[in-house]
Amino acid sequence: MTTDFRSDNTLGCSREIAEALARAGEEAGSPYGFDPITMRLRQRCHDLFETDVAIFPVSTGTAGNALSIAAMTPAWGAVFCHKEAHVYLEELGAAEFFTGGAKLIPLAGSDGKLRAADLAGSIEDVARGGRMAIPSCVSLTQATEGGTVYSAEELREIGAVARGHGAGVQVDGARFANAVVATGRSPADLTWRAGVDILVLGATKNGALAAELIVVFRAELADELGLRWHRGGQRLSKMRFLSAQLDAYLSDDLWLRNARQANGAAARIAAGIASLPGVEIVRPVDANVLFIRLDPEIERLLREGGFLFYDWSLFGAGVVRMVTGFNTTAADTDGLILAIRSASDAL
Repeated sequence: MTTDFRSDNTLGCSREIAEALARAGEEAGSPYGFDPITMRLRQRCHDLFETDVAIFPVSTGTAGNALSIAAMTPAWGAVFCHKEAHVYLEELGAAEFFTGGAKLIPLAGSDGKLRAADLAGSIEDVARGGRMAIPSCVSLTQATEGGTVYSAEELREIGAVARGHGAGVQVDGARFANAVVATGRSPADLTWRAGVDILVLGATKNGALAAELIVVFRAELADELGLRWHRGGQRLSKMRFLSAQLDAYLSDDLWLRNARQANGAAARIAAGIASLPGVEIVRPVDANVLFIRLDPEIERLLREGGFLFYDWSLFGAGVVRMVTGFNTTAADTDGLILAIRSASDAL
């Protein structure tokens, strides 16, 4: 039984992806993305997103975010993001570094989401003086760091605000698959049809070994991004080993099957503990991340029982984060639920 609920980064690799990597290693291939696997991945993305796209495989989400933001943001630009955003709190200024000094503007918003009206007000405040920075980019996280998901309608409203002020829209999609499953909308509906210019499509958290994919929907950004991708050390010579992971990930709906498993496990936990004394679920559980305020005694008993999870004081005293993944089973979730129930009964 799995007792590690710290992060979907702690999980292993989907069998289908491991097998694809093994096949990719059996023979030689052209370097720098001119191999058949990468070519196939490009076509797969054209079909998946129902439009022409440019793709740039990368090894980390931080690289994907920083390079994609830099492609649309000059050194004097402003990037608007949520105050809990990974690009703001967790990436050691990578976006600022790759843009050459752009300013990140963190905004508040309930449940981890930016709201169109608040965003418009902040952009107008920055633009009005013209001396702080020039509004250039809105960076969203899907699913959010609060475990919630933007609907297609919310994205369209934000996209309209950004376009109205001459800014682009970048999405950190580390858990994009979980958002697609949660909303039931198509990848196209949650990206370019809603005004998104660049998506960093996550795979590492959802069954890949180590691979993410920058997907560019605005053609004029592709050349700029290609140069930054190369200079940033992400144009791998053996690109086929990134592409093999991503190609398998997007084949036969593996990415959605994995996300469906992860989301379902989180929902099962939430339903199993929601009414227990000493337990409060503090954020909506839209995807595969739960934020729970636990009575200190319940938390102590869980940790003594070998369950692993992170403190998340960012969301208040006593709040912890638990994350499910592509291979979290019913036995895993039921074991956690039983442990929480037993600890609650002992209060």
